[in-house]
Amino acid sequence: MNYLALTHVRSALRMVHSFLLCTGLLMTTATGRAESVRLGNPNCGSGISAEQRRRCDEDAFKQIESGSQSTQLEGGWRLVKSKNPDGGADAISVMHVVDSAKSDVRLAGLSLQCGNGGIEVVLIIIEPLSRSARPNVALIAGEKRADLQASVIQGGVALLLPAEASKLAARDWQHATELAVEIGAQPSAIRGAVPMTGLATALGYLSRYCYAR
Repeated sequence: MNYLALTHVRSALRMVHSFLLCTGLLMTTATGRAESVRLGNPNCGSGISAEQRRRCDEDAFKQIESGSQSTQLEGGWRLVKSKNPDGGADAISVMHVVDSAKSDVRLAGLSLQCGNGGIEVVLIIIEPLSRSARPNVALIAGEKRADLQASVIQGGVALLLPAEASKLAARDWQHATELAVEIGAQPSAIRGAVPMTGLATALGYLSRYCYAR
């Protein structure tokens, strides 16, 4: 994987890791190892108001490392720019964490990023899959369903979707309130939902950056 792809995924992982720590879906043990848990901070757990959820999101996003620039967009999306330490083009992506009330703890978020061949779509997961796996992924937006095969990247914690997903993001997903996700993983499927409100605006920003490169 090239530098930009690696940086995109690492930025996404940092963002969702910070969010999961905030919401209590992930905690750090005394040894520094992160563990998934279903019970968390009562101030950021399930059943909280939309305003409290927004504040939790904000707290989490503030923890993104200083090497990245994060800008809040409509609907909870984030535009993230990560500088290339070698002086090349920045890695740029728009990201959204899952709706934790509707998602397995193993699914963390969705990233759309500038790739060499256009905009790429990546799902971020918590528990690594085998690098040799080619999991089937069902994506449902409203009444539209797509069944795609993903490539496992970044040590197993990210799933790169084929170009068809980018076409769906530019069309059907923009008219949906959420994207339901089901990943064919073992020993059980990974299911969740990503809010889609504001996707059109987020993609508008991303497209301008991608095409200006």
